[in-house]
Amino acid sequence: MAWWQAALFGLGGGLCVEALELYTHIRRSRRRWNWRRPIPQGMAAFVVSVVIRVGVGGTVAAVMAWDGQIVGAIGAFGAGVAAPLVIERLFRLVPLTVDGSSITVPASVAPEPLPTLAPAPPQPSQVQGAQASNSPVEGGGNAP
Repeated sequence: MAWWQAALFGLGGGLCVEALELYTHIRRSRRRWNWRRPIPQGMAAFVVSVVIRVGVGGTVAAVMAWDGQIVGAIGAFGAGVAAPLVIERLFRLVPLTVDGSSITVPASVAPEPLPTLAPAPPQPSQVQGAQASNSPVEGGGNAP
């Protein structure tokens, strides 16, 4: 699937979420729905929020398809539906705060320090003065 096709399916997924949310608001209003002010901030804010939500859905789906993470229509549609959650999880993973020249990493994703390994005991062939034996070791080899 091409990235632009995934973007269209992602836009559709984001639009479905917005349509269901609008339906929920209308049902809860019980005949007091005002098309001029669907949200307290006004119609312009409502339209902007829908455009942002649908755009994020399309963008997330397109990026995931470009990277090979999405190969089908249902995956792109699902990425459009889940786009806000995907973005939220990415922001939790990579903090946006920078203090000076270092970036702070949350403890939940900070790598654990590597364990210090004790030096391995020397093998018999590495011990000075040891002679290699050609006799088969008990239980080893292909002997019956």
